[in-house]
Amino acid sequence: MKTIKYGLWKVINEEKIYVGERVYLMCQCDCGTIKKVIIKNLKSGVSQSCGCIRSKNLIERNTKHNKRHTKIWRIWQAMKNRCYNKNFTQYERYGGRGIKVCDSWKNEFISFYKDMGNPPVGKTLDRIDNNGNYEPSNCKWSTPREQMRNKSSNHKINGICITDISKSLGGGHALVGKRLKRGWSVEMATTLKTNANL
Repeated sequence: MKTIKYGLWKVINEEKIYVGERVYLMCQCDCGTIKKVIIKNLKSGVSQSCGCIRSKNLIERNTKHNKRHTKIWRIWQAMKNRCYNKNFTQYERYGGRGIKVCDSWKNEFISFYKDMGNPPVGKTLDRIDNNGNYEPSNCKWSTPREQMRNKSSNHKINGICITDISKSLGGGHALVGKRLKRGWSVEMATTLKTNANL
């Protein structure tokens, strides 16, 4: 006997079953479920399975990456909130000044996850260019200390935070800033070691 299939339904008995005005065929779904299905629904494609297709698709949509409610998921959500949610506490520092999330990350968590992976222990999402958008070429995982160095409020010279310059000269974190306030030239303030302090 030739196998007759409609979607995932396989007709297992071609004898029609009449129930009132409806006509059924006994079918078996690929998942193993056996039931009688209205012939009209089989032929029109209204019924393509016992419902397992719908359930499978729903499960896949909700669990395809198995990362919902994880740390990386929360980071992704917070990134979007900073840029697009006007009620978010940090919105003014991000979306409020034009920072955006690239389309592939904004619209699809899995794209963000493939590009960034899981955050290393003790590190958070950071933009290399503090005035740039959230996108693969401008994001990295940074320690809290590195994040502080990258704040837009930090004073930088040639792209280097003056705190780092101060420490490289053997002084405290405010050495270069104090020198500049006293009227030192940028060159002298950023090159003289502390033992050469005038």
